[in-house]
Amino acid sequence: MNICLVSREYPTDDHVGGIGTYTEKTARALASLGLTVDVITEARAEPSTRVEDGVTVHRLRPTRARLLRALVRSRAVAREIESLPEPPDIVQACEFRAEAFWYSFRKPARTKLVTRLATPSFLVRKLNGRSARLSALRHAYIDWPERIQTARSDGIISITHALARVVCDTWGLPETRMAVVKTGVDFSRRYAGRSTALPAELSGCEYLLFFGRLEERKGVHILAQAMPDILAAHPQLHIVFAGNSVLFNGEPMQSFVERCNLAFIDRLHFFQRLPHEALHSLLANALFAVLPSLWEGMGNVSLEALDMGKAVVATRHSGFEEVIEDERSGLLVEPSDVAELKGAILALLDDRALLHRLSVGARSRAETFELTRVTRDLIAFYQSLLTAPGQRRHGVTDLRDQSAEVLGDQYVGTARSQRM
Repeated sequence: MNICLVSREYPTDDHVGGIGTYTEKTARALASLGLTVDVITEARAEPSTRVEDGVTVHRLRPTRARLLRALVRSRAVAREIESLPEPPDIVQACEFRAEAFWYSFRKPARTKLVTRLATPSFLVRKLNGRSARLSALRHAYIDWPERIQTARSDGIISITHALARVVCDTWGLPETRMAVVKTGVDFSRRYAGRSTALPAELSGCEYLLFFGRLEERKGVHILAQAMPDILAAHPQLHIVFAGNSVLFNGEPMQSFVERCNLAFIDRLHFFQRLPHEALHSLLANALFAVLPSLWEGMGNVSLEALDMGKAVVATRHSGFEEVIEDERSGLLVEPSDVAELKGAILALLDDRALLHRLSVGARSRAETFELTRVTRDLIAFYQSLLTAPGQRRHGVTDLRDQSAEVLGDQYVGTARSQRM
């Protein structure tokens, strides 16, 4: 089976977004199982084609167009797919930025196009409401190709039931077209022998770790408001933020965090976008991870924390509930609730026996998402498309008999999913 994965970001060229992270580990796992895998990505500088871990990685010239960037990029992707020596059996791309939009109109009948839901632009904008103001025209330009690519796909997979429900509700897609396939993880094993040294300023310190973009939808502003009481109660505790800072109410989110915690500024540590080797050492030495997103489709970061045996404080009513088992591998709190977030963090800091139990549970939970096992489920889904379109086979579930909640005009519910 020939597989072509599309992702503008790819970690081996110093990109570290969630879509790129997923693409790299999935491509590598597919190749290890004997499939022919091509990845179409974007170069940081000069275009190239080379084999990495059994995967042929095609780096296209960066797209310079600004206004029509998504369409220009999708056209370049389509041309590169068409130039492959053998037409792929499966082309898979995420809906975000609609990189397979152009190809969806040109693909041969024998090739099946799969769209994997990550986080559609409409949801990113909604969750970053105070920070992402777009005109109606700009909104439509971004949303339309994502929706069209997804609708024209032969198969649609989602990382969680929660995200699938949101997309079905918003784009009017029938639930029977969706399949939920877990995302795999091998972070601990992959980087164990390549981990870089812990930054000197953290040597010998106890610290909590937030990692991901510092933006509104990740709930960083909620954590910032919970921190003063936590840091006051634990004078030796430090808090680490690993990720790029995004504007929040007209200022970098890092500035907002610092302004909320001026009395403790010497115990705050910020690291810009890090390679996985550096992130591995930060996770390995953290007490636990704090991921207070307003809503999350799933979050690669939650899998990486669990895989490192780190308990996670995260939020309810989103894909986190399908990854983190409350009071078994972490603690779940209400999104946007400063007091409850503070209480959960203090509970783990004050009860080290509880923290140890949840940390053991975290590592056990990560085994459910073991990369090779999950990749075999993905292959089974591909095979179902190639042999009997619409059929769902072993390891893949559809959304029927799942329920969700809608509160006001913002979807904040999640499927009350089965334990995976």
